[in-house]
Amino acid sequence: MLLFFIVAMVLSGGGGGGGGSREVAAHSPAAAPKETQTEAALRKMVVYPKDATLYLGALFPIHNSEMDMTTGEDVCTYLQKREGIEALEALLFAVDEVNADEALLPGITLGVIVLDSCNSPSLALNQSLGFIKGFLAGQNQYHEREFTCTDGSTPVYRGGQFDKVVGVIGGQRSSVSVQIASVLRVIQLPQISYLSTSASLDNQQRYPFFLRTVPSDATQAQAILRIMSEFSWTHAGVVYSAEEYGVGGYRELSSRANQYNVCFASPAHKLAAHDSDDAYKRVVKELLKGDFKVVVVFAIREVAVRLLNMVKLSGHQDTFMWLGSDGWTYDTPMSLSAVAEGALAIQPLAKNMPGFDEYFTSLAPDTNTRNPWFQEYWQLRDSLEPARSQRPGARSLESEPKPSQASFKPYPHEPWLHFVRGAVMAFAHALHSMWEEECGGEERLCEAMAHGGHLHGHHLLQHLRDVSFTDLSNETFRFTAAGSGPARYTVFNYQKVQDYDDYEWIPVGSYFNITGKAPQLNLTAAPLKYRRGSDFPESSCGTPCGPTQERVPAQDSCCWSCKDCRHDQYYNTTEGRCHDCSECMLPDPGRQRCVPKEEKSIDYRSRWSITSLALASLGIFSTVLVGIIFWVHLETPVIKAASRELSYILLGGILLSFLMSFIIVAPPNKISCGLTRFFLGFSYSVCYAAVLTKISRISRIFNSTHSKNSHKARYTSPWSQVVIVVMLVSVEVVINVCWLVLRPPSTKTLCYPTTDYKVRICGGLDDYSYIVGLIYPLILVIFCTIYAIKTRKCPDGFNEARYITFTNYTTCIIWLIFVPLYLSAGVTDDIRVVTLALSLSLGGFVQLGCLFFPKVHVVLFKPEKNTRDAVMSVARHSSTRGDSVYKKQGPDHHSAPAVFVLNGGGHQNGAPPLSSPVPHPGLRDSPGRVNQVYMSTIHSQQEDMDYL
Repeated sequence: MLLFFIVAMVLSGGGGGGGGSREVAAHSPAAAPKETQTEAALRKMVVYPKDATLYLGALFPIHNSEMDMTTGEDVCTYLQKREGIEALEALLFAVDEVNADEALLPGITLGVIVLDSCNSPSLALNQSLGFIKGFLAGQNQYHEREFTCTDGSTPVYRGGQFDKVVGVIGGQRSSVSVQIASVLRVIQLPQISYLSTSASLDNQQRYPFFLRTVPSDATQAQAILRIMSEFSWTHAGVVYSAEEYGVGGYRELSSRANQYNVCFASPAHKLAAHDSDDAYKRVVKELLKGDFKVVVVFAIREVAVRLLNMVKLSGHQDTFMWLGSDGWTYDTPMSLSAVAEGALAIQPLAKNMPGFDEYFTSLAPDTNTRNPWFQEYWQLRDSLEPARSQRPGARSLESEPKPSQASFKPYPHEPWLHFVRGAVMAFAHALHSMWEEECGGEERLCEAMAHGGHLHGHHLLQHLRDVSFTDLSNETFRFTAAGSGPARYTVFNYQKVQDYDDYEWIPVGSYFNITGKAPQLNLTAAPLKYRRGSDFPESSCGTPCGPTQERVPAQDSCCWSCKDCRHDQYYNTTEGRCHDCSECMLPDPGRQRCVPKEEKSIDYRSRWSITSLALASLGIFSTVLVGIIFWVHLETPVIKAASRELSYILLGGILLSFLMSFIIVAPPNKISCGLTRFFLGFSYSVCYAAVLTKISRISRIFNSTHSKNSHKARYTSPWSQVVIVVMLVSVEVVINVCWLVLRPPSTKTLCYPTTDYKVRICGGLDDYSYIVGLIYPLILVIFCTIYAIKTRKCPDGFNEARYITFTNYTTCIIWLIFVPLYLSAGVTDDIRVVTLALSLSLGGFVQLGCLFFPKVHVVLFKPEKNTRDAVMSVARHSSTRGDSVYKKQGPDHHSAPAVFVLNGGGHQNGAPPLSSPVPHPGLRDSPGRVNQVYMSTIHSQQEDMDYL
């Protein structure tokens, strides 16, 4: 009721013809203020024909508008000859076509009431209130009467035709249509726009009575993206206008870009027609910083023209390839032709209206009285922008002008005017369908259809949504579910005409996205051309990656660099990314999937194995050779003094150490792993148990005289020594057996990301448990070192302290190198295996070299030292206490020979029998502990010495 009250106040204040308008006429003309240009433009209207049965309202941008900086309001400015007058005449031409068709709406005359929107949303909103006033006047006249004039008559609005308006055509801009649709929904008046493409108008919840004959920007955005995909333009800049058309278009572009593998640079640039030049300069500067060559401009003409002009002023007119929307590419100033050359544009399907060119060129002020703005247009006919290029799809008129229009230049009409005709035809066919349904063939507007002279808008809307007719393309026109026209576009290329120094938008293809059919892009209508015949530029800030490369995003999300997949990664073609294979897998040759790694283990063919086995073979040969030499010279003093039984046990342990290399480097299995774990420590235990027993025996024999109560050393016989060795070694046997029982030998497979294979090893090799078998041999080494120190003053034939100590030191050094290398996390398991083998071989060589090679050298090359005297002599040259130092007494002095009785035999080297009461004079006079030991043990230790 509040709306009715406001409209009633407007109606009572005057306005068009009617009973309530007398008070306005009473004012003297002199008292009225001077009419402004805006008021004059808005006051005029077209009502054609005057006696029409039904009317279609129309809001056309006859004039343009700009903002008054003083009042902040939009005011009407210059006349728009193409977008205004030409579109209006196309509307009238289409209405004449409908009324001339006797089969369409028989007995009903269709008319139009046209108002000027001045291309302004605010002014169009005010103008659309006229349709609301007319609607309310009709409601008041034909239904419940709520308002009357002062003389009792029924009020009418502007002659009474407005109450017969059944629908509205317009506006042209999306921002204008949004305002009109928001108002007309109040009175349920259907609206059809002929050029508003904003995707926001697809919202049927907000704009339930809005339809349009042009396709939505949602499909225009798809057409632009499809073209970009066709040219492989994956990276582009975006500029859009700051109003409904541009904002909605950019929203559709950005939301659908991923579907076409297109990425727009960030940030996108929004410009308004009233922005300052500095804002445009800033946008151009940002565009020049980008890595793209293609710029999509989804904007109205005013914004696009200023942008191109600023690019031209910056001196970079050849930098960008422009891809334009339908909002500006229909009209390009010639001054910007060099900047726009090569541009591609999307326009709703361009079609000529048959007969319209002849009709329009035949118009004159004296005959065209139905158009109140035509006189103004006629006065400006000579300024028909001769410098502007022809629109897309336009054609020149070849017919000669008539004499009455001698000064009127040929004028190709706008290619989108058929959408105006389509709006008229949609209303006409919907009304016809409604007439067929309600009137039953009665050739007039029946009461059932008019409902007391007034149509119901929601009823007409139902027929509009179901309407179908054949359009100028000879295709069936139907509105989509969103209320838009079928998505049919023409693709244009801005080219320089060869025969003329001029530029034109040349149709080069089409894009159809009809419901129920696959989208189709066809670019074969005409050759595409870029600037000066060059190729179209590439626009991507990342080169295409290879089949095994993934994209690495750069700072700009649209840009990327290519990175090869690592050797342990495969390429996921679905995601376009590299993914890690598990440690036991590796990518196949095509890097399409992961496959199990090849299993490897150290074997006899490895270079590490060959090295260790070669060293072990040399050790085996050396050990056997030493054993043979010992066997051949078994009865010589040097060999006897070395304790033959223990020496052979030691040689057996050394030989086992060398043989272990062949077991360690063998392919891992339960048998080889068990043998390795058992004999690794066992071989060391045999060696150092023999050494410890040998040096302990010597120590007990020669140090037993330290005490006053000297007695014979026990367990010094050869077989006693063997038993002691067996007992010492048995400890290691028990340890190894328990270890094998508690943790049976096994194999395991290890995988490393740095290798292309997996390694089979013995269980325990990777967790360092092999060290368990070496703990006991280490204890034996420590005791050997202690006894070596204690026997350092024994006779040279028995004194092996130096050799044993050096052996132990060298063994410790080997272990100090071996243990950290074995435990190191960065060492591979095959290196650990070889380390074990080499450490055993080196230990064997150290024992051979220190404990056997000196004796072999004496036996083979120094036979003069292989005597009892040499074996029992002391040749020390240290500066210790006098009782342990042997000094030369002169040329006649000789050392006391060591006298041993073997099996109770007789004299040897001039010594008396052991039973002689007179000691050898040399023994009395010779210094040092050797003679003391000998004198004190010559009787009590005779049997022990015999064993030596």
